[in-house]
Parts: sequence; structure tokens; C-alpha cells
Amino acid sequence: MPSRYEFGGKSVIVTGGTSGIGLATADMFARSGANVILTGKNREKGLKALKQIKGKGNIEFYKGNVSNDADAEKLIALTEKKHGGLDVLVNNAGVYLAKKIDETSEEEWDWIMNTNLKGVYVVSKHSIKPLRKSRGCIVNVASVSGIVGVRNEAAYCASKGGVIQLTKAMALDYAIDGIRVNAVCPGDVETPMMWEALNRVEDRNMAVEKDKALHPLGRFGKADEVAKLILYLASADAAFITGSAVSIDGGWSAY
Repeated sequence: MPSRYEFGGKSVIVTGGTSGIGLATADMFARSGANVILTGKNREKGLKALKQIKGKGNIEFYKGNVSNDADAEKLIALTEKKHGGLDVLVNNAGVYLAKKIDETSEEEWDWIMNTNLKGVYVVSKHSIKPLRKSRGCIVNVASVSGIVGVRNEAAYCASKGGVIQLTKAMALDYAIDGIRVNAVCPGDVETPMMWEALNRVEDRNMAVEKDKALHPLGRFGKADEVAKLILYLASADAAFITGSAVSIDGGWSAY
């Protein structure tokens, strides 16, 4: 997965970096010379992910929960100790739930919100101080489901809509510090999380074709396509972009 961008010596955190978009992003940053710390809750998956990343910089795994304040604080402290600061934070950790609101338990609601929305808040909060020093940036991974309504995704839509609004608010709050904050909003992307959701459907083939039809380009996205957009938003080429929620959804949100 080549990248046209150079991040030699830069320090990057990618939450939820053990699979899918997060792993593709961590790999692409590493290939661009960045020192990368990827996070996840499963150490075995984290160590497996490290073996898949081929990069010029230092690559490490941190086991932690993004919605836990103490874990987030330790993550930032470790990054500063190891690499002298932080240049880019990619808030990618996320979970998915396919249920209507009356089918969603309070525990499921909290699980979605804690991971998808609170996680962005907690890790970003502890990242602001080092990002002020580096005049770095944050890229949040939201979703097309945060822009348009989607059936059977009530809690997920709410969480990703919250990520988009949090992105805009943080962009305004920290522009004076030179910190840029943007979000990417993918449609369906071929990741383990997407296939896991589709595999739960009774008629999987019909569900795949139906979901593809939501995208005017007629296909699912690729993880490395989203990763390339994330690297662009983190690069100097995007120096005048902040507070944006950039769609990468094959045209879905254009309806």
C-alpha cells in the first residue's frame, strides 16, 4: 500500500489499529516513515497486526480501552516518552450494532457510545497538550451513517453523527493552537467488521448486492482507499482543511 506522503520522524497514534481501516492506516503511515503506535483491546490481535506492517519507522502496539480515561492517559504518556511528542492522532476504534432503537438494550447503547464517541473524546482530550507543541492534527473516522439515516442502525448512526459534530467543535476550539481536526466518513468498506455484520444476515448474497446498490459506484470501498484519505488529511497538503467531514462512500451520501 504505497503512499505519496512522507511522515519521516513523525509520531502517529492509530486507535483500533489491529484490523480493517485502522490496520491499513497504521501500515501506510509506517511505510511513509512515521513512528506508529496502534491500539486495541486484544493483545494477540495486536501482535499479529504488527507482523503485517512493513514500515520504515518504529511500530508498536499498546493494549488498552479507548473509552477508559486512565488507559488513554497512559497511551499519550507512552507516546511522548517513546517518540518525544505526538504529531497525528487517528481516532479509528469503533464497533457496530444492527438494531432499531426499541431493540437496543441500555448496555448495547452504552457499548456503542463508549467506544465510538466517548473514545474519541477521551483520547483526544489527552492528546491536545502534545498536539499543541507539534501543531499536529486529529483525524476521526466517522461514517456515512453519521450523515444520512440508515435503517436498523439507530445507535450507530447517533454515535457517528456525534463524532462529526465533535470534530467540528474541536476544529473551532483548537484552530488558534494550529491543531487541525477533520473526519472521514466511509461508506461500506471491505473490513472484518463489515463482513461479520453481513454474515449474520439470513440471505448473505442478497444483503451484499443490496448494500452495494447503496453506493452509486456499485461496489464496496477498500480499507487502503480510506487510509490514503486519512494520510492526505494529516499531511501538509491539507494544511488549510479543518472542521471537515469528508465523504468516501462511493456516492452514497449524494442521494
